[in-house]
Amino acid sequence: MQSLIKTCALPVVLISLTACGGGGGGGSKPAPSPVPSSTAASSVAPSSVAPSSTPASSLAASSIAPASSADASSSAASSSVAGTESTQTATVYANYSVAAIDNCGVGIGAANKTFAIFADYDSGVQNQSLSSLNFSGWNHATNGSTTEWTNLKLAGSNYNFNNNAKVNSSCNSVDTLDMLLVKKINDWDHQHSNGFERNILAYGYKFGDIESLTVDVKINNAKTSIPSVASLKTIYTSYLDPKKPDAVENLEDGKVNIGIVIYDGKTASTWMAKKIIQLDQSALGDKWIRVTIPMSGMKHCLEANYNCADRPFSELSSKTIAGIQFVGETKSGAVLRGDISSWSTSIPETFKEADLSFKKIEFQLK
Repeated sequence: MQSLIKTCALPVVLISLTACGGGGGGGSKPAPSPVPSSTAASSVAPSSVAPSSTPASSLAASSIAPASSADASSSAASSSVAGTESTQTATVYANYSVAAIDNCGVGIGAANKTFAIFADYDSGVQNQSLSSLNFSGWNHATNGSTTEWTNLKLAGSNYNFNNNAKVNSSCNSVDTLDMLLVKKINDWDHQHSNGFERNILAYGYKFGDIESLTVDVKINNAKTSIPSVASLKTIYTSYLDPKKPDAVENLEDGKVNIGIVIYDGKTASTWMAKKIIQLDQSALGDKWIRVTIPMSGMKHCLEANYNCADRPFSELSSKTIAGIQFVGETKSGAVLRGDISSWSTSIPETFKEADLSFKKIEFQLK
């Protein structure tokens, strides 16, 4: 499927996620019994998710902005046997937390009441086939356009989704899902320039079954390129609608943003739980971290006609989850096009490029 992120003249965008686990798709659930991930049905056709070639997002910046360090609270660090993987005390932001991982990949296994969307536990197979787990991805940067991608740092093929996980020496040689995620700053056509997702419909989990989502991720700084707010203002201020002088600040903080969408896969209207997380690459880059997002802290909505209208979780809880998707994002989930007075293709494009390794993406079940 292509990006679940839809947009439309001030409307919305959809997002998605990924993390790390073991053996790719395990976990425990009383009923129904999980189906082996290699045989999971691909019943959500790629056409059921619209490409990201329409306008901007509706996730408000305030819904994802991190708390200030003075306001940040903490949760207890995980306890473990000395020398095995554990997490430090977590910093809590707006409805998600971030904790540094110690002894990455050492002595890891599946916990009770979890479902691994992606993982490599101690007994797992390395260099896993992601396609056999019903992962898929897209990359618009190889569409043959000679002008659209001029300002990317690398050739278009570097942003491809790889069908196989790779052994990662920075985390005890566990398998990781690696992708250099790209988000446009200016234009909403192909704004989510690439991304990936997994179809999990065959497992039968409902939104109400999920307590939280855990994502173990590392920002690889060498290939990560995030424009500063100051540089964006230099490029775009002269193009902005005079009534929207703060458009750049509302759009961006100059940090890594990951958009995550959990969706039910219907084509006419799609139930979603989504979240944009923000990670400071200057503080967290080249470190393994654990991001925990409670289901209660995600935006719950019904998407139709490029608008994702907020709905009470009680209406979503009984819907079956078809898949989960991850993309690069801006702070707000939007682009600048709707804030520009007279937009044209001559306005230069700028890209956010976040080189990410995911070692675990996992649902914590109720």
